[in-house]
Amino acid sequence: MSSKPVPARTALANATIAGSLAAALAMIAAPAFLLLFVLSLGFFPGEELIVKAREFRARPREWSRPVLLSDPVLPVPFRPVGLKLAFALAVRPPPAHL
Repeated sequence: MSSKPVPARTALANATIAGSLAAALAMIAAPAFLLLFVLSLGFFPGEELIVKAREFRARPREWSRPVLLSDPVLPVPFRPVGLKLAFALAVRPPPAHL
């Protein structure tokens, strides 16, 4: 059984693909390893944030009633009438069946 030598371009391409996959895997796994390291030291990140959020949520809030805004009335020269109104209300007809 004889094995052929791998061309340099193929070896370089394989090394590039393997290197980029290793870098991508390291970037994906780095936050998990960092969090595992921090948790193993006994520090729990986010604990203070959860307590602050709970205190913020427990405070009563004063809400104002919603106010209904009336539709604005346009001045007379800008109101669409006649043909302008027709074009403003026009919709595209349905597509023709061929």
